[in-house]
Amino acid sequence: MNFLFIATTVLSLSVTGVSNYLFQLANSLAGRSWILDSLIALPVDNELVKAGVIGCCFMAAWFSRKDPADTHRVRRILLITLIASAFVIVTTKAISKTVFLPRPFIQSQKLYHLEGDSLVENQRLAYRVPLDKSGQESYRDLLNGDLQTNDLGSFPSDHAGFYVTVAAGIWLASRSAGLIALAWTFLVILAGRVITGMHSPLDIAAGSIIGLVELLACQYLLRGRPGQVLDRVVSWTEQQMALSSALLFIVLFEISSTLTHIRPLLKMVVDIGKHLLGRGV
Repeated sequence: MNFLFIATTVLSLSVTGVSNYLFQLANSLAGRSWILDSLIALPVDNELVKAGVIGCCFMAAWFSRKDPADTHRVRRILLITLIASAFVIVTTKAISKTVFLPRPFIQSQKLYHLEGDSLVENQRLAYRVPLDKSGQESYRDLLNGDLQTNDLGSFPSDHAGFYVTVAAGIWLASRSAGLIALAWTFLVILAGRVITGMHSPLDIAAGSIIGLVELLACQYLLRGRPGQVLDRVVSWTEQQMALSSALLFIVLFEISSTLTHIRPLLKMVVDIGKHLLGRGV
C-alpha cells in the first residue's frame, strides 16, 4: 500500500511538473506584442471567433451527403455527438467542483495549502501577463483580490472536453470538416487558453480524454435498439428540412457559448417543477 501511494505521488508530481513546464513554454509567447496577444485572446473572449468555425464544420457535415443512407448515418453520428457533449459538460463541471486546482495565472501568486496542521506555500508559477485589454484587466483584478469562483477549479477544462467532443464527432461524420474542426479546436481555442494562463496542459489533456471517452461510449451505447428514437429524429430532420435547419441554428448558437445559456433555462424548469410539487403537497 505504501509503495502504491509513493508511486502514485511520484507519478502525480511528474505529470504536474511536465504540465507546468509546457505551460510556461506556451505562456512565454505572451507579453511580447499587443497585436499578438490580442489575436490570441480573440477565441478566449469572442464567441464568434471561438466557435464560428466549429459551427460551420458541423453544418457542413450535416448537409455533406446526397445519398439518403449516408445522410441518415451522418446525422445520427452528429446527434449522438450533441448528446455526448452535454454529458461531458456535466462530468467536467462535477469534477472541477471537487478538485481544487486554480488557473495557472492564479498560481503565479502566493498560495498556501494545508500539510497536517501547517500552512505550506505552494510553488509559484512564472507567468507572463498578456498585453491585450482583457488580459491586463484580469491580472489587475487578481492583484486586487477579485477572483471568480470558477478560477479556483480549472481541472478538467470544460472547453477542452466540450469542443474536442464536438470536433471529434464531426470528424466521425465527415473527415474533411472534422480535420478543420479538430485543428481549430486545438490550435486556436485551446492553445489560446493555455498561452493566456486560463488552463494548464494537464487541464486540457484531462478534458480532452473525458470528451473522447464519453463520445465513443455514447456512439457505442446508442447503436441498435437503444438508438431507435434517434433514427426517428433523423428521419424527421430529413422530412422537415426547414424547421430542422432552424432548430439546428439554435443548437449551433448554443455550442458557441458552451451551453451557458441553456443551463439557467434548465435550472428554471427544475425550480418550477419543485415549486409545483411543493404546492401539490
